[in-house]
Amino acid sequence: MSVTRLNITLPTHIVDDIKALYGPRGISQFLEEAAAEKLAALKNSTYKGLIEGYLATAEATVEVLKKFENVVTEKRNV
Repeated sequence: MSVTRLNITLPTHIVDDIKALYGPRGISQFLEEAAAEKLAALKNSTYKGLIEGYLATAEATVEVLKKFENVVTEKRNV
């Protein structure tokens, strides 16, 4: 896994709390875990919204496609 070095600024009280839980050398580990959890939650909520949107319109979409199917499959005298 490749890594990228960052220079970030956080409020002192947050850094102190992280150090108390993870130790002075555990800040990167905490931030990595927190970022991964937040990204997973955002992706899940985004995908959930997309899936709900597709499902909400699926029935109407099928009805429209059925109407066009008749038009497309008609034999035409040209």
